[in-house]
Amino acid sequence: MENSKQVYDKNKRQEYDNKRYENVFKLIIILKIMYIVLALISTFSTIKSTSFQVKDNIYMISAIACIIAIMMNYYLSWSSNYSKDRVYEKSKTRDYIESFVLMIIFVLVISATGLQTSDYKILSILAVIIGAIQFGQKYSVGVSICYSSIIMAIDLLFNKPSAEASVIYLEKDIVLTAVLFIISIVLGMYVDTERQYFKELKKVANMDELTGIHNHRYFQDALTRLIEECNDNTEVSLLFMDIDYFKHYNDTHGHQAGDLLLREVGDILKACIRNGDIVSRYGGEEFAVILPNTGQQHAIRVGERIRKKIEESYFKGQESQPNKNLTMSIGVSTYPKVANSKYDLISTADHALYKAKAFNRNRVEHYHSILDELYENNQVNKEVLDNLKKLMRMINQKDKYTYGHVERVVKYCKYFGGYLRLSPKEQIDLQIGAYLHDIGKFDISKEVLNKRNNLNSEEFEAFKSHSMNGEIIIKEIECLKPFIPMVKYHHERYDGKGYPEGLKAEEIPYLARVLAIVDSFDSMISTETYISEKVKDSAIASLLADSGKAFDPQLVELFVEMLNKNGKIV
Repeated sequence: MENSKQVYDKNKRQEYDNKRYENVFKLIIILKIMYIVLALISTFSTIKSTSFQVKDNIYMISAIACIIAIMMNYYLSWSSNYSKDRVYEKSKTRDYIESFVLMIIFVLVISATGLQTSDYKILSILAVIIGAIQFGQKYSVGVSICYSSIIMAIDLLFNKPSAEASVIYLEKDIVLTAVLFIISIVLGMYVDTERQYFKELKKVANMDELTGIHNHRYFQDALTRLIEECNDNTEVSLLFMDIDYFKHYNDTHGHQAGDLLLREVGDILKACIRNGDIVSRYGGEEFAVILPNTGQQHAIRVGERIRKKIEESYFKGQESQPNKNLTMSIGVSTYPKVANSKYDLISTADHALYKAKAFNRNRVEHYHSILDELYENNQVNKEVLDNLKKLMRMINQKDKYTYGHVERVVKYCKYFGGYLRLSPKEQIDLQIGAYLHDIGKFDISKEVLNKRNNLNSEEFEAFKSHSMNGEIIIKEIECLKPFIPMVKYHHERYDGKGYPEGLKAEEIPYLARVLAIVDSFDSMISTETYISEKVKDSAIASLLADSGKAFDPQLVELFVEMLNKNGKIV
């Protein structure tokens, strides 16, 4: 979610851009009004200087003045609404119509003020200036060609070969057309250069200096815009990506090597995406790709293509990585079918990314909640679902390791519950208990939760309190009370030496005994940097060694049997 500073910066940039566009628009409107006003002044001055005996001329000039006045009124009403695309990007049909109207006014003024002898041909200079400021060199050169053609056509059609004055007017008009071309080229080139410079400044402001891809600020702006443009028939998907074990790579090879790696990954991402997709560096070693008009399944295929390309590419020093390779984990979410807002889209993609990292990395995970699946299948009611989600958000914000651990324990419990042939209700209860079992850690400090070395006695006592803390938290929620035994007793030991009450054997609730094995197994394997078969075998050996001591021996035997039959659970 964008913080207040990001929102402020974004609003200030937008305010600056809008002010710039509006000022240019106002300048163009002023110049066009001046053009029309000068045209009216020229025709009225001609009326005033014309003899009242020449009634035909008076009527003709009056009619021209009225036509110009009507055009001015129409133009002012048409141009009253400011729109930035009318001053900065490609010219459109309405812009050509405007230029044509101004050209008609020019022809009427010249016709009313003496044709070849008219002193008001200089209006063409103002028209070329308007064209240059509004759309740059190419457009203004076109305008200068049109006006020069009108001026020279009048000279040729109304030229009197025998009159010396006609030759003088022709020479003056040749100089005028040359001036028009010079103004259109020079002023147009200046405007084009200034606008290109402005675009480059915006581009630099939106680019990550290290990787050469879009930065976090541009990502936020682009995602906001695409979601606002989304309708019932379109979707926007988001890929969140994180380089696996990047800290290990940085610590091993140094920050310069880490920076080079980030640039190489950025280049690969640019090569893997389609035209119209937006790749950004979200922060640190995290990247994001916005996929407009893309559903979840196609987004997963894009993510898998990126993951495979990263895995197959060689990066200097990758041999020192825990898995002897450099890989990437990717999370996928989609608006509006999965997420219902920009914040929700970022949150669910981040959730999916962390799930990919929690389940041994180097994989693509789409956002999927077992809780939502249970609710959709009418296996859990809305009240339980809402309270579980609220508590899980608390854990996620407190400690991502605990959150990832909970996700894995739930997945193991889902498989183990089925393997034990528990009743449907017991299987659901086991999964919900797995979600809740570490909720008491919310009151334990991050330093204790994330400590890699053995806890001292004081820290261990604080850690042990999470079973009782969990009971305190959920006993206030009526619909969650049935799950208190799993939360409170999943650290009891089969030999009676556990906590908090020292229960033993079958005094410990059955589902709490099931949960204890799964919880311990995941805790053992997740302490390792890379979960290999060797790590799993070591954890299984520890379970067997504690069979009948810490754990129910029959359940340990069945759990190990399940792992040996299906080693791909994680």
